Amino acid sequence: MNRSQKIALAIIAPVIILGVIIDFLFSPDEASSWETPWQETVIEGTGDQKVVQLFVEGTIQSQTEDFGSYSMVDTLKKQLDQIQDDEQVGAIVLRIDSPGGEVVATDELYGKLMQIKQAKDIPIIVSMGSMAASGGYYLATAGDTVFANRNTLTGSLGVIFTLLNYGDAANRYGIKEYVIKSGKYKDIGNAFRPLTKDERDIFQSLVNESYQNFVDVIVKGRDLPREKVLKIADGRIYSGEQAKKLGLIDEFGDLDDATDRAVELLGGEATVVRYEEDFSFENLLLGAQKTLKRTRNPLGMDTLLGRGATPKLLYQFRP
Repeated sequence: MNRSQKIALAIIAPVIILGVIIDFLFSPDEASSWETPWQETVIEGTGDQKVVQLFVEGTIQSQTEDFGSYSMVDTLKKQLDQIQDDEQVGAIVLRIDSPGGEVVATDELYGKLMQIKQAKDIPIIVSMGSMAASGGYYLATAGDTVFANRNTLTGSLGVIFTLLNYGDAANRYGIKEYVIKSGKYKDIGNAFRPLTKDERDIFQSLVNESYQNFVDVIVKGRDLPREKVLKIADGRIYSGEQAKKLGLIDEFGDLDDATDRAVELLGGEATVVRYEEDFSFENLLLGAQKTLKRTRNPLGMDTLLGRGATPKLLYQFRP
């Protein structure tokens, strides 16, 4: 065992032990019983009706970044579930500061937003931060009104899918890989050999399909002609100023302006709240348990051990 393997073992061993302890202490039924609703923090205002501020910050992904925490998607889904069950919620303010992320994760959140919007018949007001690009903008199309700063970076409307290829480097250093496969395309995208035309066409068809879905939500959410959306959705980035001229946003303003608009729609009186996680010992253990069970890369071990990430379709701004 070399030095790097010893270090990896020293790091991962306590994690495995913790997972065994948590599984021993909590059965699935007991673990679910520990989950408590998100705690409401009142920001301002009074009244029976609530305006909930939700925050989409960072890359939209279904995997956890930190040990013992929920993923962004899980967090927002839980908060949206709480909104759905709360009859006092009359409006949502969605603050987006994100370059976008995974196609599936983004579409799941969009679907949940639209489901609640239609089921509860409540408005969604969007506030863009410094960036609301690609998947971030995808979510923004669920809004009834979209606010942004003049300098907000938005746009990047489209899909990207990347594959690494280190075949030349492998040949140089005498590294070989032998593939035994059941079908012609089973090792599609293999990093040890060039991509064939047929393989490129297959990947391009997936990208095109996700791209058309993106165009669909823009056409629907912004009430723009499809021909116009196809013209502006070429992947380029736009400023808030440019986005307004193109009809991608409605007004200039910040989070306070978006919140004021939501309160105004509720008759001028409402309690503005945010959700905060209850950092109890039980919930900390539960978060650790879910991280261990659901992520294939606890504490970034795949990176430490030199394994690459699985390629994914992305609604993401990637320079």
